[in-house]
Amino acid sequence: MNKSELKAIFINAKATDAKYIGVSIQTEGSSQPEIIINPNPNFDAKFDYYMEAYDDDLILIAAKGKKDIRITAAGQGNRFEDIECQLLGERGKGWKELIAGAIDNAYEKMIATTPPTTEEEQTHCEMIKRQSRECSSMRAGRQQRQSSSRHTLSTMRKYSMCA
Repeated sequence: MNKSELKAIFINAKATDAKYIGVSIQTEGSSQPEIIINPNPNFDAKFDYYMEAYDDDLILIAAKGKKDIRITAAGQGNRFEDIECQLLGERGKGWKELIAGAIDNAYEKMIATTPPTTEEEQTHCEMIKRQSRECSSMRAGRQQRQSSSRHTLSTMRKYSMCA
């Protein structure tokens, strides 16, 4: 990540009215990065700070020669979870398995309580389960998540035996 990429994230976050911008800062001697989450009202001040305090490679200028401190990732979103994977990359993928497991458990309980009575109902329930899992692991933008959620919700309402 470089300063131009960080600038683009801030511009996009402001344009889409994101609630948060997060940065991952790796400090020499630390085993894990520091995660900083900035709320929308602080975007301008934080942008100015990052542009002044970090060089083009996002290394903290004041720490040069003493300690390597650098911004390694940045992300934006409307919930902390929206930017978690953007900031942690491969280390943040564990949440996908947790969500998929929770969806599977909820689905199994739902089917045990109110089993589908026809093959078509079973197919629709399986489709909703699959869509829910796919939606939970998407890293796409807010519009894609909202569109998919609306579709899943309307499908669930249409086939209310799965609600």
